[in-house]
Amino acid sequence: MTRRAENDGIWIEGSATVIAGAMAAGPGATAVGAAQHAQAPADLDELRAALASLVAELRSAPAGVDDPGSLAEVAVSAQREARKGQPDKRILAGLLQALMAGVTNSAALASAVVAIQHAVAVLL
Repeated sequence: MTRRAENDGIWIEGSATVIAGAMAAGPGATAVGAAQHAQAPADLDELRAALASLVAELRSAPAGVDDPGSLAEVAVSAQREARKGQPDKRILAGLLQALMAGVTNSAALASAVVAIQHAVAVLL
């Protein structure tokens, strides 16, 4: 009889950021993901434009988003940070994490935030 390694699932600790379409863990687990992500901004100007677009979307009070006005203000704060000569990656990442928590019920907005998060991770 072969002894199987113990599977404790997926552990994410500390200040880690995970950007994934699908994740699964445990006996018989499966994950299916669909590639419906927005194009990640390629440079700082595109990052700033993506944030401006996100602010406009939030100000239009999209369906499925609770308190879009407050989220728009968070996005404006992210815009201000991104406009700096050297934006602070940690500040932007924190603001984007807060935005993601508020847009999880909107696939399009969540996809846009994920794309911006990826750009921040790569560009800054």
